[in-house]
Amino acid sequence: MIRGPVLPQLRESLWALVANHLDSIETGLVLAMKDLDCSDGQLGPIDGLARDASGAPVLVLLAVEADALLAARVLGALEFLERVGDSLATAIPEGSFRAGAVGRVIVVSTGTACPSLESLLRLDLDGVDLCRLEPFRIAGTERFAVRWLRRKPAGVALAAAEFRVEPAQKAHWESILRLCERLDAGVGIDGDRFWRRITWQGRVLGQIVAAEGVLQAIDGDGTRRSLLTSADVREFCDLLVRRYATFAGLGLATGGATAAAQNGRDEGSGALGRAAARPAVGDSLRSSLAAARLSPEEYSALGGPARASVVAVTSEVADDMARIVAAQEGSWASPPQRSD
Repeated sequence: MIRGPVLPQLRESLWALVANHLDSIETGLVLAMKDLDCSDGQLGPIDGLARDASGAPVLVLLAVEADALLAARVLGALEFLERVGDSLATAIPEGSFRAGAVGRVIVVSTGTACPSLESLLRLDLDGVDLCRLEPFRIAGTERFAVRWLRRKPAGVALAAAEFRVEPAQKAHWESILRLCERLDAGVGIDGDRFWRRITWQGRVLGQIVAAEGVLQAIDGDGTRRSLLTSADVREFCDLLVRRYATFAGLGLATGGATAAAQNGRDEGSGALGRAAARPAVGDSLRSSLAAARLSPEEYSALGGPARASVVAVTSEVADDMARIVAAQEGSWASPPQRSD
């Protein structure tokens, strides 16, 4: 008498949470329609049909307590995708699916225990991602954390599928990775299948989204741009460096006086000469910059007005770092020029 209406009520309340936060579960995930019946009514409907950032179809299923048919419904969803998944672009034109894209299944549960979800974990099915939502409130606002219990894409090794970058875009992404590795040991990269966030000490330097076969960069201020050429990548990397320099307070640091600062001669042996030299392999940009920076005394000795020296050092930190990047990345074009 009681169990009959409980399951639909649980599913309805969970779906109200999930449907409005698909993009939080996975970047670029958009609901196309709900209640997809792919088993002639025998197993119940699939809760949602979504489209991911690459244009592939994603069947979204909810895992609620006492749902004895969950595993069977997941298997039915996989069989459906195997039969007609590559034809959904034609069959459902309003979904804007990419023709030939390989579909997958995402099963979403909440923090409550779900025996059916445990069964799916043991089955270890290809093409099925399992996640759990952990809702909580903070400062009067509803939030939830997403815990991925399992990700195993169909036909692709797990390591290769961590960030789905198209082959034509891999060189751009690798250039950004190399910069982050050299920038500072505290730089971290995290995200999901189609999104990467670049941070330093918890502060966001920038974000990268793989959407529609193109890398899109999101600057620290939210500006989005497509990385189509090497010049676009260099521009984004320059913004990363400048934002990092701001957070790290490098513009306020000063170096010790050198011979150039003491007598105004031997410019090549001063900071400018060191900046042009290629740093040792393995040096971070921060450590290289510390050895390559102009101090206020050096700036004044090289002809700059003494009262503007500190301002000049602060505003030109990123240019010094860009010179070091250019020295480390031989394939990059000449670094930005500045007048000293």
